[in-house]
Amino acid sequence: MTSESSPFQQSAPNTREIVPQNSLDLTTGPRPIPQRPWTSQDFVWWNTAGVLTSIRQGQRPHPVSPVVDPVRRAFSPDEVMLGTCDAQMLMWRKGNAEYNPSRGFFLAGGPVGLALTAAFFGGQAAMNKKKKKAAEQDAVEKWRHLAYARLTVSTHGLYLATGEGIMSVSFNDIQECHVTGPGEIIIAAANAHGSARWMLRGQWAELVMVQWAAHFLPDHPQLTTRSWLPGDWFLHARAYGYDVDTRSWPRLPGGGQSSITM
Repeated sequence: MTSESSPFQQSAPNTREIVPQNSLDLTTGPRPIPQRPWTSQDFVWWNTAGVLTSIRQGQRPHPVSPVVDPVRRAFSPDEVMLGTCDAQMLMWRKGNAEYNPSRGFFLAGGPVGLALTAAFFGGQAAMNKKKKKAAEQDAVEKWRHLAYARLTVSTHGLYLATGEGIMSVSFNDIQECHVTGPGEIIIAAANAHGSARWMLRGQWAELVMVQWAAHFLPDHPQLTTRSWLPGDWFLHARAYGYDVDTRSWPRLPGGGQSSITM
């Protein structure tokens, strides 16, 4: 992809803030009375909303997490690591989650990536007959634990680090992504090695969906309806003084927007 056509091409940042304070689209009148405590998850959502505003305004987002692991850039020289958190990977499957039949795919390219593919999704050679039999007897399909990881989200993709190494997934490779709950998304991705679909749970999970959709699917229904956030969250944020500029955000067809936005 050339620089002219890259969805990541942005103007140079002209502020150290994610959302310039003088551009806030404020609601007039007194602030609502807080109805519940302001939590760490609210800070995550507020910072994620700020990243979306930055992208839509053509600005480069800045790191939003107090913790960012020292992960080497894999996708672009101007890539910015935004945040890191503990995460869990799950796959929809039958059988014992410890029994993982080999698959001829995954998302990280190169010899290291292929080795990590085997580490994440292979392993049946090390599986004994007892575990295999137990897996075959369990015919229930559901989301099952695959691995715990450290999730780092950047402006160009995500990195999943386990004891086996680091697996990188570019936003370019993601075909589907949607939020299924607070801190929980489902991702489908593909590259030259194949495709995979998995669930990812982590504090910065929404930051993955929001950035991917902003660049590649701006009419994503969870963006246009703001449904990646709780229904009353904008009022909740405003009650604590955390206003959000949504004027540049994708909107419903016809120019409408969710009634909860400002």
